[in-house]
Amino acid sequence: MKKVWTNQPIDPVVARAETLDASWYLDPQVYDLEMERIFARTWQFAARLDEVAKPGDFVAVEVAGEPIVVLRDGGGTLRAYFNVCPHRAGIVARGKGNRKSLQCLYHGWTFDLDGCLLRIPGFEGTENFDPANFGLKPVRVDTWGPYVFVNLDADAAPLGEVWGNTFSATSGIDLNQWKLVERSEYLIDCNWKVYIDNYAEGYHVPMAHPALNREMNLDDYYVDTWRFHSTQRVKVKPVGKGNPANRRYTNPQPEDHIKYHVVFPNFMIDQYPDNLSVNFVKPINHEKTLLTFEWYFQDEHDAATMESMVRFADDVQYEDIEICEYVQRGLKSRSYNRGRYSARHENGVHHFHELVIEYINNDVIPLDGSTTPRENWETAAGD
Repeated sequence: MKKVWTNQPIDPVVARAETLDASWYLDPQVYDLEMERIFARTWQFAARLDEVAKPGDFVAVEVAGEPIVVLRDGGGTLRAYFNVCPHRAGIVARGKGNRKSLQCLYHGWTFDLDGCLLRIPGFEGTENFDPANFGLKPVRVDTWGPYVFVNLDADAAPLGEVWGNTFSATSGIDLNQWKLVERSEYLIDCNWKVYIDNYAEGYHVPMAHPALNREMNLDDYYVDTWRFHSTQRVKVKPVGKGNPANRRYTNPQPEDHIKYHVVFPNFMIDQYPDNLSVNFVKPINHEKTLLTFEWYFQDEHDAATMESMVRFADDVQYEDIEICEYVQRGLKSRSYNRGRYSARHENGVHHFHELVIEYINNDVIPLDGSTTPRENWETAAGD
């Protein structure tokens, strides 16, 4: 059943609010708006710093539908440009590698790594042409941890001011202390927001993730939200009755937690007692999404132990994929339009939805660097 986007708002109070209606996930015009209003105005993952570690290193990527090249210039400065030749829109970089200059693969225009036009074959006799006006167009670039992010909005605030400083302070995560051990990609038949919705709450864990559920109690599961990110946190359950062989963590310590962090719009980190996984969500179209997972370990482990850690998270991932794909199908049903939030468990989903609507409908997005979460679960009634 075709569902046309209505841009209906949601109540700012989660206990009263209804969810985004199904048209937000199904109408292709919403996807086009999101590329322009969300992904072109937020800091988006582009590359790993180790891909552009040396002068001349470059990597060509796509961000919010735009071709981008990220590079390290001859002086060691990190830069990003639109990967579009100003002559007739050819590309100046493909794949990744190391070069002293960039050359258009169409007509051979050549640019230095500072973006300036160096050589123009066969342009004799062209009038009123100033090479200084035909350099590569720069793109905002910044870093967090081992990652390079770009922002297509020339007026965007620095990444640190938007979410980097607050997230680092509230999560305590320093990826420089962790070692990358594995990377995987998953192509999912669902809208990107379906995946984030699912990721932003633990309400579904008892039904959908049996192995993960053995490690936690839903009653101990809380979601804290800040301006542009949320964190789910739950203590690892002590080993009690039953077979310890069925547990991932057979000797949990009192301070051991499982945490899931969501940074708007599409950057997440799974935080377990013994490993981290970083997740990037890239919309392909309005009903297809590419997920990239990178696993990190802080301590040295034998191959079998690392494999078991990755397999545990991978199993959870495939369980989530199954959920997201049948939710995408369910959103198309004539029987469904919009639902309700669990005020106790789905405030993270509500927070994400509020940000989606805010970016779609507002030209100016106020910043807030507070490190105090909006929720106070310790004094909430019944908790």
